[in-house]
Amino acid sequence: MNHNNMFINAGHSRHRGAKVMRIIGMAFMGVVFAAGFALVFGLLVMWLWNWLMPALFGLGEITYWQAFGVLLLAKIFFGGFGSHKREPSDHWTDRKAIGDRKQFRQFWKDEGKAKYQEYIRRKQEEKEEKSSE
Repeated sequence: MNHNNMFINAGHSRHRGAKVMRIIGMAFMGVVFAAGFALVFGLLVMWLWNWLMPALFGLGEITYWQAFGVLLLAKIFFGGFGSHKREPSDHWTDRKAIGDRKQFRQFWKDEGKAKYQEYIRRKQEEKEEKSSE
């Protein structure tokens, strides 16, 4: 029986365990950070509301949980819950679909302006035909 292989696998297992612990620690820190962020913004909204709204509009003061609820409502009404990641437009980046920008510019110089003027003339004729009916 080869006992050397047994110790090699044990080192690999320790490395995997450290990786799992690091992921758990990062998840825990993420939850702590999110809770701290919510706490700070809730307190900020509560402080601003209690400072401004009673003096300006005669409204009553609010508690921390009411301020947190105001934040939540604002998120629902104005921010939604979906992903806010914006995908870049493929209009100019997809060179297979439209070709090179230089070629497009050259096309516009050579043919685009004439085609556009033809389109405008055609639309004016259609408008005149509809108005004469």
